[in-house]
Amino acid sequence: MAKLTIDGKGIEVPDGTRLFDACTEARGEPLPHFCYHPDLSIAGVCRLCQVEVEGMPKLTIACNTIVKDGMVVHTKNDR
Repeated sequence: MAKLTIDGKGIEVPDGTRLFDACTEARGEPLPHFCYHPDLSIAGVCRLCQVEVEGMPKLTIACNTIVKDGMVVHTKNDR
């Protein structure tokens, strides 16, 4: 299990969970998206699901990122 913080809310999800799905669980609604579907391969081209992960130099797409224990994620900010 991976423990992470999304928008100030601590959650625990199984290892291998996509950050998109963890954000959906924490927020109670999915991130904006166009190209993501859990039953299809990840295209990652629309970039609508970008989030800020502390320690990463750039915004990252949640649909193609696997959670890591200790991640701190911000889905709502000025970036």
